[in-house]
Amino acid sequence: MLSDSKIRKLKPSEKCTPSRPDKYSDQQGLQLLVRNTGTKTWISAYRFDGKQTRITLGTYPIMSLAEARQANTEIKALLADGIDPKNKKRQDKLANIHAQKFNDYALDWLAERKRNVKPRTYQQDYNRMHKDVLPHFEGIALKDVSFDDCKAMADNIESRVNAEKMPPREVTRRTIDLVSNILRRAQRERLIESNHTEGLKELYPKAKTKHMKHVELKELPKLLQDIESYHGHEQTRLAMKFLAYSFCRTIELRMMKWEHIDFPNRLWRVDIDNLKIARKHVVPLSDQMLAVLKEMKAITGEYEYVFYHTGMHQPYSAEFINNALDILGYAGKQTGHGFRHIASTNLNELGYMGDAIEKQMAHDKKSSIRAVYNHAQHLEERRKIMQVWADFLDLLRDTGEVVDFQTARQQIESSLNNYQSDGLEAIDKRDLIQALINKGITKIELQMLLQ
Repeated sequence: MLSDSKIRKLKPSEKCTPSRPDKYSDQQGLQLLVRNTGTKTWISAYRFDGKQTRITLGTYPIMSLAEARQANTEIKALLADGIDPKNKKRQDKLANIHAQKFNDYALDWLAERKRNVKPRTYQQDYNRMHKDVLPHFEGIALKDVSFDDCKAMADNIESRVNAEKMPPREVTRRTIDLVSNILRRAQRERLIESNHTEGLKELYPKAKTKHMKHVELKELPKLLQDIESYHGHEQTRLAMKFLAYSFCRTIELRMMKWEHIDFPNRLWRVDIDNLKIARKHVVPLSDQMLAVLKEMKAITGEYEYVFYHTGMHQPYSAEFINNALDILGYAGKQTGHGFRHIASTNLNELGYMGDAIEKQMAHDKKSSIRAVYNHAQHLEERRKIMQVWADFLDLLRDTGEVVDFQTARQQIESSLNNYQSDGLEAIDKRDLIQALINKGITKIELQMLLQ
């Protein structure tokens, strides 16, 4: 018979091989296999219907000697009743599968996903799971999930309409994908026969793309004045000003880091790597944008992000600009993204180079050596555009009225006569060459590119 002290001393013998582990017997068919790796496995050997077989019980020391003997005794009891222990084990496993709740399986899937995706993607899945999936499937067994259950979940999300009576369609579709991925894994593991989200997404087609809401030009002076007098968080007021001056994407504003700001060269090197399409481009900083950043430096300079919620200890949420605009009375009339449409339309009306405007809007999503070169295209023209646009907004805000574009351009450009680049063009060329070298460009490729 075996004892704990004896088992602890057991080590693989010289005769032990991967295919022939050392075997030590205890009693009533209970055996301990010591493998060449040092692993110790409990085995119960028995005869059923005239055939010698064995079943694995567990490993030592996770399963102690006393626990192994108890498990072996239970097997002998099954044999005495004419029951094959292996069939009983399979039946128990099947019963556990049938009893397994969808939510337990979903949380297991989520834990595995955390190891395989970016933190931002995991956080989005986590939020959807806890807000819309787990509450809906509470108490439902994995094997019992039906098409109607999934559709009811989607309909519940669709019921959360906005002020324009529009459902959060993209949220609905992404949550259906989330449940589908969970059920697809269960199907691969042969835990369920069908994925009941098949065809569900087609019932909720993508919403038609529309331009983000923005005020008409005649309403812009009042909007700028309202932003200037905003009484909420100072960071939010400054963020709205910066967004209007820069007409960047809201996510670019939210994810802006202090390390991205090149104060000596008056540049913001936008680098957002947590999007499906990495966006990297350069934004020249106007005097007004630099002034906003200097104010922000006193508030968040010790943190990584520029627009950082010091109370929540994280960057601001995706809706913080829109929420502030709603508070100012512009719900349904102006969004953060709408500043891009205002800038694009009116800069063209002011008569500036369309290609330079497009570069400044960062509509080029290509990620290549040529794209790196394009980042610096028309940079000096874009510097002028950014300063003129900021001055134009200040003119509208301060006068409270809209002047005609020709008068506005003449008035603004007269103040730019003394504008000096201070040798920035040369510095930017060196930065450009270094960026190309970092991309692995050769001298031959550089010559071809310049041609």
